Amino acid sequence: MRSYLFVKRPTYILLAVSILLQSFSFLSIKYASLATGWEMAVLLSTGFGFLVLRAVTWQNVLKRVPLSKVYPFMSLVQILIFLYAVFLFHEHVAWFHVAGLSLMLLGLYVLGKSAA
Repeated sequence: MRSYLFVKRPTYILLAVSILLQSFSFLSIKYASLATGWEMAVLLSTGFGFLVLRAVTWQNVLKRVPLSKVYPFMSLVQILIFLYAVFLFHEHVAWFHVAGLSLMLLGLYVLGKSAA
């Protein structure tokens, strides 16, 4: 039986790249919603390009590690989106937003422990 406890470093790098690409796609689409004309088209195309690259990297991750082991890490995208909202778009953050994000991190920790 193959052990997935010791995933090789390139797989972690691909996973991190996949998470970043997905968050960049959301960020591009958010900026597109604020733009008009050709700028909106460029930003939407960029967001789509990020999604295509994310799909390619995600497939490479799934070739190496089972879905149940790596999918919980995709919740890190939500954390990045939260940070983008606060620091780039200066959106209001209430205590329950932070509480919800904390619950997501706790869930990621629990899933990571149970997968190991």
